[in-house]
Amino acid sequence: MDQRIGNDLIILRFIALLVCSAMVSASGSDLQSLNPSFEFNYTSTEIVVGSDSVGSFYGTIQNTISDIITIAVVRRINSLPEGWTSSICLGELCYNESIDSVTIQLDLGGSTACGILAWTNGVGMGTVQLDLFDLQNMDEHIIVDLNIYTGSTVGIDINSVFPKKMVLYPAFPNPFNPVTILRYNLPKDGLVNITIHDMMGRIVRTLENSKQAAGLKSIQWNATNDVGHPVSAGPYLYTIQSGYFRQTKKIVLLK
Repeated sequence: MDQRIGNDLIILRFIALLVCSAMVSASGSDLQSLNPSFEFNYTSTEIVVGSDSVGSFYGTIQNTISDIITIAVVRRINSLPEGWTSSICLGELCYNESIDSVTIQLDLGGSTACGILAWTNGVGMGTVQLDLFDLQNMDEHIIVDLNIYTGSTVGIDINSVFPKKMVLYPAFPNPFNPVTILRYNLPKDGLVNITIHDMMGRIVRTLENSKQAAGLKSIQWNATNDVGHPVSAGPYLYTIQSGYFRQTKKIVLLK
């Protein structure tokens, strides 16, 4: 599965040409051509977070044809209050907030996670629009309008919109230097253990090992080991365990 950052001028010009040639709007995953090459499935376009916190939207892009396809994901609208930012995420990677378009190649039957991470700073409301389309098919566009707001803006209890299951979100930024943020949802109170391992499976850093209250959580890793020494550049694994839930994802430290 090949993935490219959309700041490449050739890719951006090609994307612009396709959009100008044929723009088809739709809400969510309702839009599909007669013979769609992909689907984008998600549950909600409402992102409710606390002030000075991080919210997320995630869905799944699925290749529905017997051929390799290349999907472009373009952030067309990024209307956010001052001090707020958003980032496109594909698979395990969340890109710098300055990047508005990326592409990913999906093999036969392949799929990948796609979403947005949004950082808030104070109370407010914002909108992000994603445009997903097949580079080989100008007739397939799926437009997703995301509404982002802090719970206090509309009187919503933020805990009421948390997922009802344990979720480990992709780290951001990834790759990173020197700090990355790990986010997870804890559906109920419980003991949480978060560790960083090298690719040999050796524990580099224990970030968390305590009982926590339910809610949306985040923790930073500053690329140091348990004695505070900087670690070398390269790939690492981070693992979270709580009760019967255990999940591992990869991050890459750049120097």
